[in-house]
Amino acid sequence: MITGQLASDRTTEDCDVIDYAPAEAMQAVERAARAVAGEIGLPDGWLSSQARQLNVLPDGWRNRRQQVGRFGKLHVYAIGRLDLLATKCYANRPEDREDIFAMQPTAEELDFIRTYLTMLRVPSRQANLDQVDAALRLVAALQEGMDDA
Repeated sequence: MITGQLASDRTTEDCDVIDYAPAEAMQAVERAARAVAGEIGLPDGWLSSQARQLNVLPDGWRNRRQQVGRFGKLHVYAIGRLDLLATKCYANRPEDREDIFAMQPTAEELDFIRTYLTMLRVPSRQANLDQVDAALRLVAALQEGMDDA
């Protein structure tokens, strides 16, 4: 939403953190997030590091990220459009599908997503293969919709 990839009226309950650099910064950032939550009434866990545990980001995502802002020593980035589309396809929740349809991926983006999903089958990624299969069906349906248009 901050980068304009999703509609400004789209809401979310949390902010996913996928990387801390350096890794040692994690505790300080999370401590600050808890303090901010208390000050302005955000729910516990509004800053979520759960996504860090997953190894499902497309290769090269750091090169496509967008800087959101610099706040002293804190530099904040958002993943790029391709990576957002890819991970939303993999997640494949109802709200993710709504976002994907709203983002209107191109044929080239769908090709990227298909390649990404195929890469997730590598055992070292530890991806949920049923989820990968469901996401591939979603991409096929999106592609078919483009072909029919």
